[in-house]
Amino acid sequence: MPMRRRSFLGLGAAGAAGLGLSLLNAPGARAAAPTQPFAIGVRDFNWSRGSRQLFTRIFYPISGTPGGEPVRNAPIAGGVFPVVEWSHGLGGNSDSYASQVRALVSAGFVVPAPSFPNSSPQETYNGNQSRDVSEVISRTLALNTTSGDMFAGRLNTGVGVGAAGHSLGGMTTHGLLTAWPDPRVVAAVPVACVDMGNPSSSVKANVLFIHGENDGTCPYSSARQAYSELPAPKAFLTHVGADHGSYLVPGNPTYNQTQNTFLDWFRWRLYDDTAARDRLTADATSGGTRWEADLAARPSSVISLRSRANNQYVCAENAGGSPLIANRTAIGPWERFDLVDLGGGAVALRAQANGQYVCAENAGGSPLIANRTAIGPWETFQRVNNADGSISLRAQANNQYVSAPNGGANPLVANATSIGPSESFDLISG
Repeated sequence: MPMRRRSFLGLGAAGAAGLGLSLLNAPGARAAAPTQPFAIGVRDFNWSRGSRQLFTRIFYPISGTPGGEPVRNAPIAGGVFPVVEWSHGLGGNSDSYASQVRALVSAGFVVPAPSFPNSSPQETYNGNQSRDVSEVISRTLALNTTSGDMFAGRLNTGVGVGAAGHSLGGMTTHGLLTAWPDPRVVAAVPVACVDMGNPSSSVKANVLFIHGENDGTCPYSSARQAYSELPAPKAFLTHVGADHGSYLVPGNPTYNQTQNTFLDWFRWRLYDDTAARDRLTADATSGGTRWEADLAARPSSVISLRSRANNQYVCAENAGGSPLIANRTAIGPWERFDLVDLGGGAVALRAQANGQYVCAENAGGSPLIANRTAIGPWETFQRVNNADGSISLRAQANNQYVSAPNGGANPLVANATSIGPSESFDLISG
């Protein structure tokens, strides 16, 4: 049994805070992403894993007027739907997270929601709950080939599955990526989790973390560590100053950011909905949130930047050890960057000399330097296409333009409020 690497979650009232929130086939083609919301059906199953009883409610799309209560055993809507499992937190059950589950179903997902037996931190740390989820996923997918079942032929088993959950459920979800891996999981959203172990090489998933900055139950720092350890594609939605789960409650000021972001995360990966991917930054952004995304597994272009101020190329001096400066007359390894498309016009620059991302240090107050291993606000730039064919880069950290000051003789810095020759660059491919 994998040993518990980190244990933070406490029992009692603190542990319950924020709860009470109301077999794969060969890879196949993704169905088109739904454009209209669905009404919701529900079926109950009394499954088990050995001696562990796994009562599971499966919520699923049906025809009818969206927004009402789930209809028991109603016929599934026309179409083929991906599966996204939802794991409840301490003291919860299949119905505890109605807002999140119903939103997923309305958007076109089949959502099995198990009620874990004897749910507790111990059951999470010993892997029982993660193994329970794998069993529920297997049982759900098997319905796709069960003769006479309403789900037969209606589950998209060729695209992988999604998994999500809050608190102990978030830890259970992270366990599927680490200590008790399930390679069928290709999209995951651990909400208010702690780090459950080292990433497994067998799981290739897009992972979105959602967490309150002042979470007193599952420390923010542990989720940040989990985020740093996982490979891209990944993202982190921070609710600034928030607690363990208030942002999951309808009416909370950042509730919409939570819902829209995790829905589009699953639509992107399981429906191949690139419009959803490109909405992520807008989904997540508000005065009460902070968004970080490293979607580097998406295609990127190799480019060089030539400053219009002096017609010289931007260089990652000393393989990224010194500030960027436009002082080279020819292109070599230090002048080549991967231009990483983050969607919605946002980009990051990764220096080929050292494989690290260009950062607008101190929110643009220091020269740009290629010294970061992950993409956050300081590594994110908005690409601006200028009328003269050049481009400019506006730093997300301070909304100011990258400039090659003093005719390109000084290091690049993101401190310009308007675009002139020093803020204009020719983008050279290859």
